[in-house]
Amino acid sequence: MLPVDFVLVLAAAPEVALLSSQADVGELRFQPLGASKLADPVARFSHAEGSPVLGSLLPRSKVVVATAAMSARGDLSFASSLLRLEAGKPVRVLADQVPYGARPLVTGEGRLFIARGVAGRDLGDVMRVDALTVEELDPTTARSRLVYSVSGFVTFLAGALGRELVIYEVTPGRARLLAVHVDTLAVRVVVPSMEGLAHDFVVDAPRRRVLFTQGTVGGDRWFVEEVDLLTGASRRIAEDAEVTLLPTVLPEGRVLISRGAGDGLRSLEGERVIPAHGTGFERLVVQRKNLSVGLHERPSDFPSVFARQDGAEVPLLAPKDSRLDVAGVSP
Repeated sequence: MLPVDFVLVLAAAPEVALLSSQADVGELRFQPLGASKLADPVARFSHAEGSPVLGSLLPRSKVVVATAAMSARGDLSFASSLLRLEAGKPVRVLADQVPYGARPLVTGEGRLFIARGVAGRDLGDVMRVDALTVEELDPTTARSRLVYSVSGFVTFLAGALGRELVIYEVTPGRARLLAVHVDTLAVRVVVPSMEGLAHDFVVDAPRRRVLFTQGTVGGDRWFVEEVDLLTGASRRIAEDAEVTLLPTVLPEGRVLISRGAGDGLRSLEGERVIPAHGTGFERLVVQRKNLSVGLHERPSDFPSVFARQDGAEVPLLAPKDSRLDVAGVSP
């Protein structure tokens, strides 16, 4: 018989909530770190062939909420649905009209927020203006509550700072960064005017800042910007010609930058902190004090997953030839 303390250690071993999709079938599995065998899926569902499947793990649970396009017909702008995935229960659709390729935002308190939209009238040569909303959904009952609405092109959920949602909004003639209080619905403008090319936002709540990649019109230069979420003060911390110039913030506050294929992740001072896993790009998805889980993304190919614990690489198996996403780590 195994010692009780050894059994408890095994029971508490981290498991990665791993989403995979091949053709038109998506799967969720909880893959133990260091395991020599691929875990069986706990949920399986059908979606439109080739659809991205992006998810978030609800805290203190093994429930994942994920988005996927259910149909490949017509305009795909809001073709995704929000799904609830958990072992032993049928897959539930919690909401539709979700932007294609959008990830649901789950706060540390377990509150669930998504962007939704209704396509506007096609104006021909003029860019279409859509009816956009940000809503809070109850992950059990699917009851929806309106948090914010606007007519425009994009309402992207960048992250959360306490009870405020950080929203990147692009409307006709303007892009800006907002903080919307989820209870009072008060809107605070953080950055009143910015370029409409920002992407890969990282909200560093302990230090009350947001980092993101911003480009110039024409896409010939890309920058990593850091913005103070209380004052709106900004500074440029990195610059490159590659759109893959991506920011990452480690738990202790150190900023890492992906500068190019095969370069891994380096600190602002140039120290390589995360080694390259091939000729693609490293994107950290989950970070804890001693654990990092990420995706090695390869242009025109499927990604692979990797994990590092206490500064060393840990085996992490995943389905081959699949689109992959990391929804979180349990416990």
